[in-house]
Parts: sequence; structure tokens; C-alpha cells
Amino acid sequence: MKLVLIISILIFSTFDSFSQDKFRKDYNHVAVYYTATEEWGEWVQADNTFIININERGDVAHLLPSGETSIYRKIEGLEEGYATTGEHYQMISVIDEAGDVLRIQLFDDRSVGLKIIFGNNSGMIQFAWF
Repeated sequence: MKLVLIISILIFSTFDSFSQDKFRKDYNHVAVYYTATEEWGEWVQADNTFIININERGDVAHLLPSGETSIYRKIEGLEEGYATTGEHYQMISVIDEAGDVLRIQLFDDRSVGLKIIFGNNSGMIQFAWF
């Protein structure tokens, strides 16, 4: 029983979390959700890197393919849940450099990746690794 507990602790401690120390997520594809048509666009190859918890506030840095960096300031705490397709995620609310409120949804599965959700689901960008 003690061995099962130790293994469980080791497994769960390896998952990245918005509530941990600074960590990095790299993605090589991006897709955009178009609210006008309610459809996802094609996946496009594009390298994007997210650095989570860049400071004690838990802010997020987004390194764009252009070489520029966007900073998202964390404004609300961690929410966890499961998507309708069963993937576990963590989500925080942030404010971007233009003052817009966004949500960042980080999935455990790197092939599902990370979503940036604008406003009240008025648009989304999804980043994935495949």
C-alpha cells in the first residue's frame, strides 16, 4: 500500500500545473476558431512557446513565431476540469497588453495543447504539438 501511495505521488508531481514553479510549453501548430462560421480553421505549422509562472503573480509569457513576446497578467486563480471529449485541463484568466480579458486553458495532453479563449467565447486560438 505504501508503494502505491509513493508511486501515485511521483506520477502526479510530474504534471505541469499553473500553480507550480515556472515551466515551459512548446507547440508547433496553431488553429483559429472563427466565430462567424463556428468552425475551426486548418492547422498551420508555427512554433509558439509559453512560459507559465514567469513571476510570483503567475503571469504567462508567449513567445510568438515573429520573435516578439506577449505578456499575459494573471487576474484570476486556477480552475480545473475535463473537456467534453474527456481531456483534463487547467484554466486561468489573464489580461493581455491591450487590456482584454482572456482565458488560457492548458491541457495535460500536448497534442490537445493550449487554448487562448477571447472574451465570452468570442474566439479561440489553439496551440498543439504533433
